[in-house]
Amino acid sequence: MALSEGDKAVCREIAHEIITEVLEQHIVSCPWGGKITKFKWLFVGVLLGSGATGGGAAVVLLKAFLGG
Repeated sequence: MALSEGDKAVCREIAHEIITEVLEQHIVSCPWGGKITKFKWLFVGVLLGSGATGGGAAVVLLKAFLGG
């Protein structure tokens, strides 16, 4: 028996609600989330600050992260 379009829509709605709730709980409870976010903003700050002072740090960081 195949699902009707209405049944598929209900399944999508249920899956969306479950995924959203699980992701929200994971973000709150995962210790890496905060560390990665802090690192990301530090990285962005260094790149922006580097651009304001000539770009030297940006080149070093890009080489370090991209293996160049």
